[in-house]
Amino acid sequence: MTIVVFAEKNKAAAKLATILSGGNSTREHVADLPVYSFVAKGDKYKIIGLAGHITSYDFDPAYRDWKAIDPAVLLTADPIKNITKKNYERAVRQLAKQADSIVLACDYDREGENIGFEARDIALQVKKVPVKRARFSSLSANEVQKAFSNLVEPDTNLALSADTRQILDLRMGAAFTRFMTLAVREKAYTKSILSIGPCQTPTCGFVYEREKAIRNFKPEDFWKIEAVFQAGSSEFEGVHRKGNIRDVGLAKQIYEKLQGTREATVFRLNIKEKQINPPYPLNTNEFLKRASKFLDISPEKALEIAEQLYLAGFISYPRTETNRYPEDHDFKSMLKNLLRIGEYSFFAENLLKTTVSPRNGTKDGHDHPPIHPIKAVSEKQVKNAVKLDNSWKVYDLIVRHFLANLMDPALFEKTHMEVHVKDEPFDCKGSVMKSEGWKQVYPFEISKEKLLPPVAEGDKVAVNKITNTKSQTTPPKRLTEAELLTLMDKHGIGTKATAPSHIETNKKRGYFEIKGKTISMLDTGFNLMDALGISVPILIQPEIRAKIEGLIEDVEEGKKSFDEAISEGTTLIQKMYTRLKAGKGDIVLRITGSIKDEKLAENKNNHIGKCDKCGRTLSIIRTDKGRFVGCSGYPDCRNTYPLPRKGSLDVMRSRQCKMGGFAVLKVGGGKYYWSVGVGPCFNCEKQKLCFPPTVIGKCPSCGCNMILIETKDSKFVGCAGRCGFTCSYPQKGRVTLRKEICEECGWKIVRVKEPKKDARHYCINRKCNKKFKNLL
Repeated sequence: MTIVVFAEKNKAAAKLATILSGGNSTREHVADLPVYSFVAKGDKYKIIGLAGHITSYDFDPAYRDWKAIDPAVLLTADPIKNITKKNYERAVRQLAKQADSIVLACDYDREGENIGFEARDIALQVKKVPVKRARFSSLSANEVQKAFSNLVEPDTNLALSADTRQILDLRMGAAFTRFMTLAVREKAYTKSILSIGPCQTPTCGFVYEREKAIRNFKPEDFWKIEAVFQAGSSEFEGVHRKGNIRDVGLAKQIYEKLQGTREATVFRLNIKEKQINPPYPLNTNEFLKRASKFLDISPEKALEIAEQLYLAGFISYPRTETNRYPEDHDFKSMLKNLLRIGEYSFFAENLLKTTVSPRNGTKDGHDHPPIHPIKAVSEKQVKNAVKLDNSWKVYDLIVRHFLANLMDPALFEKTHMEVHVKDEPFDCKGSVMKSEGWKQVYPFEISKEKLLPPVAEGDKVAVNKITNTKSQTTPPKRLTEAELLTLMDKHGIGTKATAPSHIETNKKRGYFEIKGKTISMLDTGFNLMDALGISVPILIQPEIRAKIEGLIEDVEEGKKSFDEAISEGTTLIQKMYTRLKAGKGDIVLRITGSIKDEKLAENKNNHIGKCDKCGRTLSIIRTDKGRFVGCSGYPDCRNTYPLPRKGSLDVMRSRQCKMGGFAVLKVGGGKYYWSVGVGPCFNCEKQKLCFPPTVIGKCPSCGCNMILIETKDSKFVGCAGRCGFTCSYPQKGRVTLRKEICEECGWKIVRVKEPKKDARHYCINRKCNKKFKNLL
């Protein structure tokens, strides 16, 4: 009997073959793809690893012409499932001819089941044979052998739930993206595609909302009254009970009341122990958050590393929603295994002396256990098996998290001291770790200890200092990847498997970027989200996507049929599309305006800055009647500023007008300067502050500064005291004033570089004994 096994990837196929054959499999090729063959218990096995999905949904070629097809048609068009990897199709067909039965052994989740069904459907077109499913959560020998000894029926609902997601995502993404892109191209020239996705857009929406809060933030002043106390030889700090005081008068009144006070009283002392419990077992979302927060590894990269660790047989399957272990989970075998790895042996040995019990969470995805180590391996073994940067760091995090989850809580002694200065209360807080517990093995979460001196209620303490510090409120911090993943998980955006890809998609589209651990919104993304948020807020909010995820889960759990979920999901998407069409005018106006502004900003010769009336772009506009500075928001915004009628204009990017002008322009190649919104600089009282004269040295006649004077046709050096002493200034070549000083007269040395000649350095003081000599 020939059994054909479909694994999800080649690495998994090789691992399965090694386990099931006892290391005696042979490698052959079918359709130029590796297949692992062996005989076990009288049956002949052939195992092939697929390359993920070998088919994908797409619309009929008749729908490809964006301009010819109304995007709304795509909302109800039935997509076709096409073969995308022909060599895998050929291999599956050839193996199917030899098969007496088929076993699906892809990853046990939605996508894995769906991939298995893709291969099954192709195979059954060739030959009708029984199809079974091997379910396992790790590539350990025991679990794989147990799975193949207890084959089950394939899960049709699980596979169909993936089809449901693919079809609904395709319909929405294609229709909405085409509609927005075509609508904007009607009004503005752009080759960019404005991508809108069912998960991508609300993911970007979270970042947009935080960015909007930051940009709209207006700081407020507050005052904080703090004290430094002393008991014995120990100093400690306290903060007035009112905290951040917004009333400057009240802060001043309290501060003045306390001036000169040298003694305070410990009014109340409260000491209590506090337990910090170990973390829950790792599910995918928590793993990705911790990898980002503690290891500075992006979610997409962390998941890639975890998948390779799984395929190497080092950890359990990394895509799971479960954060609780089953009652019969074998912890002791893994702990015994960890005894031989130096980094973990001490903790494993101590745990084996106790009754091992995890701190379980509440989520159970009924598919895989939490992410945990399967095999104890050294750093060298991990790096040899997984050729990806940070592979050891990820494995180490998973092992330490596994151990920490089984250990005792950390115990802290928390102290709150209320100290009265006169009758004004100050709060002093301290913390001391009494027992490390799980934190001993988990160096990622560092506890900061703040000690308070041993005092009793009623004791007197010295007042060393009291301050009344003025500060300002600060804007919200930008989201981190870990915080974004938390928001996505809370609102049901994406799944444990797809969440990192939605973040990456937004990065690739240029909607936001990651700087360090924080996410910064880019103008393209902000402008798109802003337009959608004002006109069709439902598009960037998570509610609709959460409903669609609910429909997908209903199919997986058998609560709804595939057709019912597709119908209901399509209706939800059509409602959003109707709102999108209704808001088209406003959306396009905002987006095309931002595109226009971006193009204007790229033209450095004409770009002036932001309009103070509407926030759009100010630039130099030239017409047959003259030139002026105008706003890109015309005709809605008619804000303009005059310019000089004649002379070339150069925007001085390094200059800032001290009178509040938008930009400083150099007119006529340096004849004079002009501040947009203010006027010519030679009429301004602050001209000398903005354009201080270049001092060459001291006048040999009267001792005043000799300064560089520029006219329309030439430059020369003249006395600021107007005694009449002048010197010529080099007129040819590139002239630079050096930092070096003439030893004879103290004037700055001039460097002159004429074409095809060596550079000369000399003093231009005509009364200097070293004049016109090359000094350097």
